[in-house]
Amino acid sequence: MDFQEKLQEFFLRQYKDGLEKSNLFIAFEPIGCMIDELDPADPQSKTRANEQLSILAERLPAIQESMTFGSSRFTDIWETMVYSSTFRENLVADAEKEDYRKIFNQAKAETIAKLEQGKRASVVTATGSYYLVTGQPDAWYNKDASVWISKSFSQKIPEQAAEPDKPFRFDLKWKRIDQTKLTTSVQQQFEGLIKRNPAIKKTQWHEPLAKQQLNMNLLHAKTQQIRRPTINFQVKPMLVSESKPLLIKPLLSKRIAMTQMLQQDKLLIQQQPEADRFELSFDYCMVNLRRDWFDRSLLNCSKLWYAKALEKNFFSNGMKDSSNEGELKCMTTAMILVKNLKISANWSTQDLANSEESMSLGFFNIADSRINSKNELINPGIQALGWICEVFPALPSISDPILFE
Repeated sequence: MDFQEKLQEFFLRQYKDGLEKSNLFIAFEPIGCMIDELDPADPQSKTRANEQLSILAERLPAIQESMTFGSSRFTDIWETMVYSSTFRENLVADAEKEDYRKIFNQAKAETIAKLEQGKRASVVTATGSYYLVTGQPDAWYNKDASVWISKSFSQKIPEQAAEPDKPFRFDLKWKRIDQTKLTTSVQQQFEGLIKRNPAIKKTQWHEPLAKQQLNMNLLHAKTQQIRRPTINFQVKPMLVSESKPLLIKPLLSKRIAMTQMLQQDKLLIQQQPEADRFELSFDYCMVNLRRDWFDRSLLNCSKLWYAKALEKNFFSNGMKDSSNEGELKCMTTAMILVKNLKISANWSTQDLANSEESMSLGFFNIADSRINSKNELINPGIQALGWICEVFPALPSISDPILFE
């Protein structure tokens, strides 16, 4: 198996419901989403952590192993479904109609009441308001909390692998921005996050010296601290007149939009590492998402209603595969966080060169990482690596009758 399958298998075993529920699946971020580091001693840190989680949880994932998100927000589509739900008059005989109508009306009323309550308690940020989502354990944003568990993987030769371990291969690829496709508009849109490699003026370029310096960098890469020049999540580009970078507060929503744009517009170049003897370790935390404003009453009686002016399965067809193209096919229920990422390998010269400009190795974010003297690629920060998702049943189960009159 490949390493992604190995990780899926591992994290599903850690989840509270495991593989028992057939409507669950796991998907990894295309590039781990860095969480803004917070000071646990700051009384506002929990509020800021909830802001980040609320922004992350608004995304609507596709049903596939690599996480992709549409432009719609979860709560917007959920509201559309709730308010458009209408009782199916022709579902039951007249003698029982009122009983079933009461069941539906109560379910809709409870769902709307929770929604209105959640709207009043929305989180207001610079990028808009979000329905509040909290996480359990509630100390998930604290790097020093006791909620973290250590895990390590090492590449094994198949004939040496002993059960219950299964041999696997590290097939994670370097991902770096294609500088030839990086436009000025993209740079301006994500100012402070993406920058083009600075071009060296011909009058300043001394070819023999430059080649000598490049060779020295590659030769001594194992003992040097190497920093990636193409992407910076924590500082803005430094002006010539500045003596040091100016720290700015990263915007989570801006990083999310940037990663989505890089994927959709195919601005990333991928290259297979040449290294072998991989060893990978990290600390992880499984965070269950809590949406107090989310009520399942309408889901539990989904056959009692249709959605006005919408066709059958508009929101979901209930299938856990690519055939489910509904607008509300699934939602995230748990988040997989990792910190203290460390990847050791027998890096080749080409790997060392790729690492200087790569923003990720597979789905692991390494944009602010360094290769140390022990040949280790390290990112100590917290990153959202993957998500446990729940597929919704068929919604609605029938089309609006008026569409076929």
